[in-house]
Amino acid sequence: MDTTAPRNTMPCPHCRSRMRTITSRQLSTLVREIYFDCMNVDCGHRCVAQLGIVRTLVPSLIPNAQVSLPIVERRPNDILVPAATHKATGENPALPPTGSAGSSYAPMVLN
Repeated sequence: MDTTAPRNTMPCPHCRSRMRTITSRQLSTLVREIYFDCMNVDCGHRCVAQLGIVRTLVPSLIPNAQVSLPIVERRPNDILVPAATHKATGENPALPPTGSAGSSYAPMVLN
């Protein structure tokens, strides 16, 4: 029984075996529904999960006016992934400005 889950999946809640994605569908701009199938033939569990975007760590450089997400400071348990650098300047436009320790973004108000 394989109990390690690859990226973008989760273990079966019953037997802890790997589940595979059967299909998925977009429910809204921020929510996707994912259909899973347990790979353990002795279990046979099928389920539906939801994947949702819940908060913003770094604001978009091309924001969608119809998307309203809270902008929050990074939490201690957030996974930090380095963003790509801008090819023309060599700078990383997705990172907050440096210089002030503990600085955070102000909430964005969308009308």
